[in-house]
Amino acid sequence: MTLTRLWLPSMLLLSACGPDSTWTFEDTSPGDEQVVEAEVTGFAGDPANNALYSVDVSMWEGPIAQHSMDCLWTSNVRHVVAGTQVEEITRQQLSMALARGMSIDAYVYLYWDRDMATQVRTAFERVRGFPIGRLWLDVEEKPEGRSAQTLIELTQQSVDACRALAPAGVQCGIYTGPGYWKSYLANTTRFADVPLWYAQYNDVTSLSAWSKERFGGWAAPAAKQWAERVLCGIGLDRNTMQVVSSPTTIVDRTPAPRPTTVPPAPTGLAPGGTTGLEYVLMMAATIPWATRWQFAVESWNGAAWSRYATWDGSVPSRKFFPYWKQRIYRFRARAQNAYGWGAFSEWQTLEVGQWSGTRPVDAPPSPVTPPVTPPVTPPVTPPVTPPVTPPVSGAPSGLSPDQGASFTTPSVTLSCAPVSSASAYEFTLEFLSGGAWKPYTTYTRSSPSVTFYPQVKTSFRFSVRAQVSGTFTPSSSFATFVAR
Repeated sequence: MTLTRLWLPSMLLLSACGPDSTWTFEDTSPGDEQVVEAEVTGFAGDPANNALYSVDVSMWEGPIAQHSMDCLWTSNVRHVVAGTQVEEITRQQLSMALARGMSIDAYVYLYWDRDMATQVRTAFERVRGFPIGRLWLDVEEKPEGRSAQTLIELTQQSVDACRALAPAGVQCGIYTGPGYWKSYLANTTRFADVPLWYAQYNDVTSLSAWSKERFGGWAAPAAKQWAERVLCGIGLDRNTMQVVSSPTTIVDRTPAPRPTTVPPAPTGLAPGGTTGLEYVLMMAATIPWATRWQFAVESWNGAAWSRYATWDGSVPSRKFFPYWKQRIYRFRARAQNAYGWGAFSEWQTLEVGQWSGTRPVDAPPSPVTPPVTPPVTPPVTPPVTPPVTPPVSGAPSGLSPDQGASFTTPSVTLSCAPVSSASAYEFTLEFLSGGAWKPYTTYTRSSPSVTFYPQVKTSFRFSVRAQVSGTFTPSSSFATFVAR
């Protein structure tokens, strides 16, 4: 929250797969993977004024993964303030902060055209059960023609409501800025007995700056918001804050010993249950020494689970925007270290919106194929024309392109010879990465051809099988080509 803000939410705008295809790809772009990096600046709060390094987040930042919260800790952050705009996000942010050893507060953005007591009551309901130290009343909404006296009285109503509704031990504070307070509330001193959190973006982090920055009759501030910058992949505000709450969890951060085998199956998969958000941030608990994670997603169509998408990334989280908004999804994860990929976790089920069809309570699970770490072979540059292998009996033939054909066009059309009485064709596509073939995507079409747009410039290979009278033929041999 700021007095003047251009919101730049760090949202991953991935295109979800369409209803007639499933896909797997490897993506290493920092924005998509939410790659986070700790900022070790030496700043660890303001001990002289008994204040901690704090950050505030809101619905604009969305759910926060464990690895991001741990990155904040490594950056010396010890306290998190969460906005109360969207309950699902608020409670997730506070839960994660507590679980990773932080203390917490919350804030409510006040609108002048709404009942003050109702806004404060709603905020307390959204943080019910959390050990916040303060509820901050965010005074920064545009006056829209209201006089200073009107704004002062409305602010008083919010303070009165907060004090009346606050659980035992919870304090009420005011968040504002000197420019706003002086311009719109006539620099009133009426609230000098209410803890103050003020915003002044000048990178002066000590609360002792109050001697030059004072306003509104406050003898001293409880907190200062001094910058708005990305930290650990999150667009947030940075603060120096005197804290009256305490952490509820002490996290053992002793470095884990170097592993001698593949990682265990990930735990702590979230979210689960039901979400009203338009996106899903899949998360897993961090595994020491793991360098890569894979999230596999399936969707429920009312009769069976079907593959939706699989993502690889360098952090244990992945955001996606579900193609179907009223649907049940499930996802699982696995991790990789120097010894290879470990086993997949159990499935985590999530309902996006409200699914009105048959639920997957009695559906058989999808088959689990143990992960296999492919042998490392030298990359083929340029690709070597593979030896001609005899066609697989009963499988589609006449695959095109093949024999290492090269393409510089944005799209490539894959095809095979028509199969008599076939009702569908399944094209399985792989790409060459790090000297090994990796899954790329699978298309199902009613005709013996499909056009796709390569997202990486490398060698590809594909095979085809046809569906005849409800049964698939064997898959063909692979055909190869290059996208340049």
